[in-house]
Amino acid sequence: GTVAGLYDDYFARLSSRDGETGGAEPPIVNKFIAPSGDACKSWKILSSLVEWAFKVGATKRTVIVGFGGGAVMNVAGLFASMLFRGSKLVYVPTTLLAMHDVTTSLKTSICFDGRKNNVGTFYAPQKILIDVAFCRTLPRSELFSGIGELAKNATLLGGKHAEGFRKALSSGGVDGGSAKEFAIDDDTLAELLALGIEAKMSVLRQDAYERASGMIFEYGHTVSHAIEKAYGDGVVPHGLGVVYGMLSSSLVAERLGYMSAADREDHDDLCHLLLRRWPLPSPMPPLELVYRLAMRDSKRGLAGEGDDEVADVLLRRMGDVVATPTNNLSKFPGALLEEWLETMGFPREAAVGSK
Repeated sequence: GTVAGLYDDYFARLSSRDGETGGAEPPIVNKFIAPSGDACKSWKILSSLVEWAFKVGATKRTVIVGFGGGAVMNVAGLFASMLFRGSKLVYVPTTLLAMHDVTTSLKTSICFDGRKNNVGTFYAPQKILIDVAFCRTLPRSELFSGIGELAKNATLLGGKHAEGFRKALSSGGVDGGSAKEFAIDDDTLAELLALGIEAKMSVLRQDAYERASGMIFEYGHTVSHAIEKAYGDGVVPHGLGVVYGMLSSSLVAERLGYMSAADREDHDDLCHLLLRRWPLPSPMPPLELVYRLAMRDSKRGLAGEGDDEVADVLLRRMGDVVATPTNNLSKFPGALLEEWLETMGFPREAAVGSK
């Protein structure tokens, strides 16, 4: 069913006098339905939330409940961090990506001026309520997206995270060689979710604001965000975009001498366990557009990039991040990104215009 339908199933009792309230007056529950995906991460929606909150009589005792996928968590968290300079916040994630990757971070955000996540705050929820049963309601693209961020964790941390990812994607727990046939059984899903939460919390426990060790979770995101925006919001699921971004970073790492050819092959083979089930759609956006968007990434400047340089997290091998004094980001020539985009088949603008 729809998120609105799931919401009603979950919260109807709270607004009913027939619910189990222990004899107390039931709480007043007001609902704001936001658009799905990055369409909800805008100034317009954030402003509408603020106006709505005061219209329905929000007070400093109000609890904001973010119910939905990762984009809804992002804007709900930003809204809660601003309302009365900080209101109580509860997350109820309904997608695999939101369950293990979004709600485990303090980051909140909206997108502005055609860029990803460039306006936001860090803000902690009071509670995160995870029900894996929601994953049974997801379309295949959302499952793929959540699994994509797990592939990122597998390459960053290696060890049991890589083993668990390979086992899940190579075993009977995941059915189908194509996106159309894709399915995950409950046991495999629970194992993947536990690995994802542990991966994030093991690092963010030491760096909650993701300024140093926590920045490693931006691996693949510079190119991912560019690809997602170039295709248009919602066309390439975020987690899958991240895995494609990781392939660009492995090429860069090899060209710069950080990663051996064998280690790159090992890294990319893990990525292709997922990507062989979800190739980039056609027609591809122009190479130059993806490149320009990568040059406007929200992390830009942290690594002291020049006008012709890009930055991202790089690896030596799976489980071995290239540490830098610039928030674990490494800068590199933009020409290497262009090289990767060409190998992937992104067309030049001149070729697109001639068709």
